Amino acid sequence: MSRYGSFGLVLAALVGWTAGCTSPANHSEKGGKEEAHDHDHDHAHHGPHHGHIMEIGDEEYHAEWTHDESGKITFYILDADAKKEVPIADQDLTIEVKIGENAPVTYPLAAVDPKDGKSATFEKVDKNLLGVLETLKSPGVVATLNVAINGKQYHQEIKEHDHGHAH
Repeated sequence: MSRYGSFGLVLAALVGWTAGCTSPANHSEKGGKEEAHDHDHDHAHHGPHHGHIMEIGDEEYHAEWTHDESGKITFYILDADAKKEVPIADQDLTIEVKIGENAPVTYPLAAVDPKDGKSATFEKVDKNLLGVLETLKSPGVVATLNVAINGKQYHQEIKEHDHGHAH
């Protein structure tokens, strides 16, 4: 069986094993899950597009990701406060996925409507990638966002923003 075939089987098993995403497509997960905390910025659990927030670097930037049931995944590059979009010069960013001992698989997300050669929004329609992003809490599943912002390369593990850190 090919490397991609075994990757698909592992992915299908993980998606079948977990409950998957049953809340609205852009996750507004309110219902008491938002936390109050002292930050010099306030981005709670979700960003300006009501998606999942993750930090990039040492909170130099943030990324927000949303999805819909078609499998469209959208990443937004945001500022340190996770409020404003930061257009970057890359034509795409990549997500590298590693499941267990399988070889990593790279998914490029293309820039959306670049203006002056820059975009803050990147998209891809891929139900396999969406399945991986929905199972990141499963053992052995690691996804890494690879992006260059203002000349600096970042390789950041994708997970929701951890509110347990101090500012």
